[in-house]
Amino acid sequence: MRFRPFQLARVFGIPIMVDYSWLPVVVFHVWLVAAFYLPRQIQTQHPIPVWQFVCFGTIMTALLFASVLIHELAHSVVARLEGIQIHDIQLHIFGGWARLASEPRTPFAELRIAVAGPTSSFLLALFFLACWETGKLIIPRSSFGLLLLETFRYLCWGNMVLAMFNLLPGLPLDGGRMLRALLWHLRKDILSATQTAKRMGVALAYMLSSYGIYRLIAPPHDFFSAIWLVIIGFFLKNAAENDYRHREQQHAYEQAEQRERAVWDVKGTVGAVMSAPVVSVPPELHISEFVDQILSTHRHTSFPVARDGRLHGLLSLEKLRAVPHEEWERLTIGEVMQPIEDSLFIPVRASIEYATRKLKANQHGHLAVVDNEGLLIGYLSLSDLKRAA
Repeated sequence: MRFRPFQLARVFGIPIMVDYSWLPVVVFHVWLVAAFYLPRQIQTQHPIPVWQFVCFGTIMTALLFASVLIHELAHSVVARLEGIQIHDIQLHIFGGWARLASEPRTPFAELRIAVAGPTSSFLLALFFLACWETGKLIIPRSSFGLLLLETFRYLCWGNMVLAMFNLLPGLPLDGGRMLRALLWHLRKDILSATQTAKRMGVALAYMLSSYGIYRLIAPPHDFFSAIWLVIIGFFLKNAAENDYRHREQQHAYEQAEQRERAVWDVKGTVGAVMSAPVVSVPPELHISEFVDQILSTHRHTSFPVARDGRLHGLLSLEKLRAVPHEEWERLTIGEVMQPIEDSLFIPVRASIEYATRKLKANQHGHLAVVDNEGLLIGYLSLSDLKRAA
C-alpha cells in the first residue's frame, strides 16, 4: 500500500495535499489543547463539561492549521503574480509547504514571495487580537464565552509565533529566503547567497537541537519540548542542505544548458526555434499522481514521457480521457502512453523545413526535440515555427 499524500481540497485552483504524517499531529494537538491547555487557562466556579473542551480544542486546531494554510497560500498567490506556477500546497508534520514549479528569476521576486507568508501571519494575529480585545468587552463570562475568548487569544499568539519563527534568517525558513534574496542582490550570485543562507539554517538547527537537549537534562525536565525541538532542528538541517543541493544542481543544469544552447542555436535548425522542454512525466508515475501533481499546474494537451532525460513516449490527454477513473490508482503513465516512434521526436539539428513537414503530419501537433545522444532537450510546436517565421 502506497501512503502518498492525498488531496484535501483545491483553493484558487491549487491542490491542497495532506501528508499522512499530518493526521496524528492534528489529533495530538486536539488532545493537548482539550486535556491540558484549556483546563489550565480557564478557571471557573462551575466545572466546564469535557465535551466543551474537546469541541473548542477541535475548533482551535482547525483554525490554527487554517492559518498555516493561509500562510502558504500567501506565498503561492504572490508566486503566481511573479509568473511562477504552483504544483500544490502540502500539509505535513511540521506545518506546510508551497511547492513552486520553478525558482524566482530575480532577487526581488524571491523577496516578495518570502515576505508574503509572515505578513499574512502577522495580519491574522492582528485580526484575532482585535477579536480578543473586542470580545472582552461584549462576550459574557460564561463557560462558552471564556472558551471563545481563549480561542481568540491562542490564535493571536499562535500566528505571531508562526510569523516570528519563519523570520529566523536561515533556510528553509522565510527569513532565510529573505536573506538569500538580499545576498543575491548584493553579490549577483544566487549560488553563493544560497550557500550562506544554508549555513545560517544549519546553525539555527544546531541551536534548536542544543536547546532541546538542555531542556531534557536541566531541571525542570521537559521531555516533550526537548524531543520536539531536536526533531525540528533535524528537519531544518536536512531541509537547508537539500535546498542548497537543489540550487547547486539547478545552477549546474543552467550552465550546461547555456553551453549546449550555444551549440544547438544554429540558424535554420530546430534548435534555434524550439521551446524549453515541457515538464516530462516518468513512465512509472501513476495516473492519479500525474493528475494531482502535474496536470493541475501544467495545462498542455500532451506531455513527453521520459526518465533521466531519455524519451520513452508521448502522453496524450485525449487518450488519457478514455481511461476509467477507477483505473487511475492502478495504471501507470507507461501503460497508457504512446510508445516512442519516429513521428514523435526530431533531432535538434534538423532543418525547419523538415520539422514543418513532420509537424503537419503529426496528429499531436508537438514534437519532442532530442540531442545527438537521444536525450530530451526541448519541445517543438507549430506556434514555435510561426513565432520564428
